[in-house]
Amino acid sequence: MRRSPAALLASILLLSSVLCGCSVEVPVQTPLPEAEGLRIAVASDLHFDPEHTDKKAGLGAVAYNPELIDALLYDAKSQGAELMLLTGDIVNAGKREYHEALTAKLRAAEAEGLTICVLPGNHDLAPVTQQEFAALYADLGYAEAYSRDEASLSYCVMGEELCLLMLDTGGYDAEAIDLQKAPKRYDDEAFLSDRTLRWAEQMLTEAEEQRLPVLCAGHFNLLTEEGRDPARSGLYLENGERMAALLRKYGVPLYVSGHLHTRIVLQEQGLTELVTEYLLNYPTGYSMLDLTAGALSYTPRRVDVDAWAQESGQKDRVLLHFSRWQQKQLKKYSVQNINDMAVKHPTTHRAMKRAADFFYAAMNAYWSGDLANQKETLKAMPGYDPFFRIAEGYAYEWWLRDLIDSASPLLGGFRLELKPS
Repeated sequence: MRRSPAALLASILLLSSVLCGCSVEVPVQTPLPEAEGLRIAVASDLHFDPEHTDKKAGLGAVAYNPELIDALLYDAKSQGAELMLLTGDIVNAGKREYHEALTAKLRAAEAEGLTICVLPGNHDLAPVTQQEFAALYADLGYAEAYSRDEASLSYCVMGEELCLLMLDTGGYDAEAIDLQKAPKRYDDEAFLSDRTLRWAEQMLTEAEEQRLPVLCAGHFNLLTEEGRDPARSGLYLENGERMAALLRKYGVPLYVSGHLHTRIVLQEQGLTELVTEYLLNYPTGYSMLDLTAGALSYTPRRVDVDAWAQESGQKDRVLLHFSRWQQKQLKKYSVQNINDMAVKHPTTHRAMKRAADFFYAAMNAYWSGDLANQKETLKAMPGYDPFFRIAEGYAYEWWLRDLIDSASPLLGGFRLELKPS
């Protein structure tokens, strides 16, 4: 049964407008009702850029950026989502005018019943500062928070059914840091400060006391190898392992993130991390979470741009037939990718065609969530060996081989037991 927007706001968000960073007294909460579920859409890395108007878009469809965000909001609502989390890099270059244009779209979606909570990523601040970001998105999470961390843009939403722990993982220009109690930084690396970790544990403790399940979100990653390697500048998250340990301590089963622009599911010692893909790349995907009594389920979702285009009266033929256009773009990219790499590794036209066919099939299997099931079929394709000979020395050589070898059936969906904290 679908909740009304007013009921959702009452049960999920509007418990307090506390902005001081400390917790307050709240009514005793009750566990999630068994009869009803909550559908949560999670999208990441929108990289909204309204100034990009050249419609000669490639595979990434960056030129259709504003339209794809409209299509995302339409699709999430049409699929029954009541809550949407945007986990950072929501605009490009941190420009105020980009944020203002995006918030107009998000507020319009909220007016139609979709509650939205946002987080900053490494592209969202500078020239906009921390305080300006919180003000711009006041009615998209910050002013509605139960508690805000004084040292970062992290905040907590505590409802009758769910606790949302929204983590600001930094990574943006140090010049944008202007919160009074934020640590002084001289680099733009991602981090969680000691103060933020203490605040997060306080929120987890309160959620445990109220027997609320917790969903945690951030932009940077907790469980990836790169996220734990200090040598990987731009990917490493300082104190990420400490945060992961906190989530395990309080029985939080899932952390959702972005940043890597590709879909990944990782599991380690009882904690699952879901990395949601870059919205603007093939296949224009996001994540759907279904919260029911005792369980949290994940399903990958592809934005139905075609349906949005027809419903909104678009005239652009690319948008009206977007899924077909994207498939054509992927095929063209597969061929061009092989042609480019073959300059250093010349081979026969037949081998190049087979390699391109293999790459196209692998990408389709990956993005459909079926790569684990198709692993052996892909390895048996005539283009498998030619592809890796042509790709020798290129990033695709190790990336695609590792992607296939480590393919997890969880990419196509999973279900986690969700016990109250």
